[in-house]
Amino acid sequence: MNRLLLPLAFLFAFCGTTKKVEEPINIAPAWVQNYPVIEGYYVGIGIADKSTHPEEFIQLAQQNALQNLSTQIKVNIATESVFLQMEREYGFEEEFKSNIKVKADEYIEGYEMAGTFTQKNEYWVYYRLNIEKHNEIQEARKFEAMELSKSYLNEANDSYNKPQERYINFVSALSILKPYLSDPLYTEYDRKNVFLGNEIISSFRSFVDDFRMKYVGKKIKVMIGDEVGDIKIQVNHNQQPLKNVKLNISSSIMQVEKFSETTDENGIFTVIVPKITSAEAIQKMFVSINFEDWINESTSDEFIKKLIESIQTHQINIPAYVYTPNIYVVSQEKHFNKEKVSTELKFAAESALNKLGFTAVSNKKDADLFMSIFSNTEKGQIINGQKMFTAYLNLTIQVKDNNDLIVFSDQLNKIKGIQLDIESANSDAYKGAKEEIENTVIPNFVNSFVK
Repeated sequence: MNRLLLPLAFLFAFCGTTKKVEEPINIAPAWVQNYPVIEGYYVGIGIADKSTHPEEFIQLAQQNALQNLSTQIKVNIATESVFLQMEREYGFEEEFKSNIKVKADEYIEGYEMAGTFTQKNEYWVYYRLNIEKHNEIQEARKFEAMELSKSYLNEANDSYNKPQERYINFVSALSILKPYLSDPLYTEYDRKNVFLGNEIISSFRSFVDDFRMKYVGKKIKVMIGDEVGDIKIQVNHNQQPLKNVKLNISSSIMQVEKFSETTDENGIFTVIVPKITSAEAIQKMFVSINFEDWINESTSDEFIKKLIESIQTHQINIPAYVYTPNIYVVSQEKHFNKEKVSTELKFAAESALNKLGFTAVSNKKDADLFMSIFSNTEKGQIINGQKMFTAYLNLTIQVKDNNDLIVFSDQLNKIKGIQLDIESANSDAYKGAKEEIENTVIPNFVNSFVK
């Protein structure tokens, strides 16, 4: 009996004891502990925080690993490359550096997953890329791109194609080579050995140089305040009128408005200037061809767009020679309804015009505009025994052009003069009228031309 109780007691004692089970330790692999260096391979390690990115930590870690891998792929810029040529000419150093980084980031193929590791909130990814395999893939891709580029270039160089089609093919030929523009791209084309990127740029320059514009019309001579209508510009390619082409029109002084959207069947593009509002003697508008639609049809790549737009095309400037009007001034200046041989208001007007850049002329035949001044005074109420006398002046100014059309008019009433006698009050009223002409009427007249 005692022999049975002892083992049972021992068994119950054992079963009643709780033992703490330790969790297995997740040992980090060697590539997590030390960044791996493997001969003949590019290596990329990426990490993401699962708590911060619970839905996308895997993709984020993979992206980080690829980016890390890409930093090891060096891109050398060949002296015969488009990159170096355009950097020398236009200083696109920053854009080229950015594009080189994009090239390394975006055009990676043939990499393989070498491992993953999870520890608490950390998720690790290990990629590796065989350098020899990478180079083989790149060379194959480059060869395919060059062959396709040469096909586009053939279409671009075909003079039987329309200019717009040729332009688009030139851009497409360059765009397809974007991942390889830092390479020399040495190849055979048109039975000669060429650096393909430079060949495209050179041919494209010759092509766009055949786009020409010219102003069709007489020398533009216009008076300030007038309209300049129907300024016609013709666009040609290889001396043939080109239709459906947009133009860029600009001026730092003139308000230029496009009358046309594109060139017509005769290659004509029309703009107008509603009103010349500056007295500057020579005012220019600048004209260039707007290739934006053609570029957008060719590529969506911003780097290629900027590269193409940097290549200079034909531009012209069209001057307008602006003059201020010659003005012939006459006046009828009455004193209390009586004609007087007086021209003080006429002289005030002429002096104010000259100060503001307009020209008062003495010969009516030389005039562009004709200013007429009519004035008259009337006596104020007279009371017996008063010591001060009042005179009121009414003034009308009217300006007509050579077609007898009124271009400006103004009227001032009851300009007051007060003095010890009625004649002095009359003179005082005329003095006030002179000040109004010099300070208000003539400036308003001049401003009517520039606003």
